[in-house]
Amino acid sequence: MSTLNLSLGKASRKKNRNRRNEALWGYACVAPLSIGLLMFLAAPLGFSFYISLTRYDLFNEPVFVGFANFQRIFSPEGAEFWRSVGNAFIYSIGVLLSMILSLIIASIFRGKIHGKNFFKGLFFLPTICSAVAVTIMWKRMYDYNYGTINQILGLFGIEGIYWLSEEYVVFAIMFMQLIFGFGTSMLLYISAINSIPKDYYEAADIDGANVFQKFFHITVPSVSPISFYIMVTGLIGSIQGFTTYQVMTNGSPSNTMMPVLLIYKYSGGDYGAFYGYASAMGIVLGGIIVILTIVEFIFSRKWVHYAS
Repeated sequence: MSTLNLSLGKASRKKNRNRRNEALWGYACVAPLSIGLLMFLAAPLGFSFYISLTRYDLFNEPVFVGFANFQRIFSPEGAEFWRSVGNAFIYSIGVLLSMILSLIIASIFRGKIHGKNFFKGLFFLPTICSAVAVTIMWKRMYDYNYGTINQILGLFGIEGIYWLSEEYVVFAIMFMQLIFGFGTSMLLYISAINSIPKDYYEAADIDGANVFQKFFHITVPSVSPISFYIMVTGLIGSIQGFTTYQVMTNGSPSNTMMPVLLIYKYSGGDYGAFYGYASAMGIVLGGIIVILTIVEFIFSRKWVHYAS
């Protein structure tokens, strides 16, 4: 009996030792990412929250002011910030347009098209180019006097348009982003469509379904998880837009002022060094993005269909 107990004790100790080793290896594997998140996300976020409670210009010691910066955001003085948030939601419409265009093109590529790999590469090419370089190119194309678009219009006797004026700039930037950014979504949709069982389409053909019925009743529901992913990441990226708007207009006219661009201007940019107020705006913007993402996840239950 004592020999059996000794054997069981050794087996139990060995099992516990193996578990500890597995745990140590697990901690070792996640340590680099955890340390990275702590250093480059948690620590800056904590410091930003502290700065948001102060009046700080980078050169003098921070002066604690409590929630005064947040009160300023929610006061009439913070109207500029909320206008920029409204602008961000307007430009977010481009995300939905990009999803529609990407899905349509991906569906077309499902058929037998000669040279479709070439067109896939052609459509994807802009997404790997520098955002600054692409924006500068489009800014020159939109130029009233020397822009390519107005020169083409002039060939047909059409007077040039001030594309970057307040009246047209929203459409100009949205169109640029639509052409510039749908390549990645297109490839994701192509991959999702190729994974749809062909039996679905064959059964639809037998039932006499036309192209549009197959698209709306088979393709769209089947790729809804990819649509949800593109929508969530696209809206977050759109609300945080900065590079395009800074290079294209630098916030003028006012309907191109975005929240991150406004934060930049208050943190050492054109408006001076108001780091406390800029940090408070950044935290409020982060809260808006979190709330928006939660809402998206809640409503996704009604239209996102996962394969069982």
